[in-house]
Amino acid sequence: MIKIAPTYVAAAMLAALAILFGVGAFKLGFWVDDTPGPGLLPLVISLLLLPLLFVAMREPIPSDETPFKALPLVAVMLAIIYALTLPYVGFVPASVLMLVVWIRLFYGQGWFGAIICSTTLTAGGVVIFNVLLKVPMPLFAVWQ
Repeated sequence: MIKIAPTYVAAAMLAALAILFGVGAFKLGFWVDDTPGPGLLPLVISLLLLPLLFVAMREPIPSDETPFKALPLVAVMLAIIYALTLPYVGFVPASVLMLVVWIRLFYGQGWFGAIICSTTLTAGGVVIFNVLLKVPMPLFAVWQ
């Protein structure tokens, strides 16, 4: 089995983030009508992240560093998928589904416990944000 050092994974993610900010800066335009544009800050961030990448790659890997674990990346991917699906399916289905997967995957609960916990947490979120705070949010999918 190949051991991947977390240091190199962090450096690769840092490089991807720097590239993403750089591309976003050019799309937004970093200088517009002789004034700073909306892409100037992402460009500066991109340029500041690049030296950090070289620092991270130059550092020797400590001998006691544990091998890379993919579970934190799975958590990030779940959060991204949740954010992308929320506007299309609504708060309730997206939250229930994401929480069931999260509880099953990270806490090892059975299906019944995961479903009960996720529906309870989602109902609490609806009560807090929709009922008490009156935050306008799509609870379910709106088909047009």
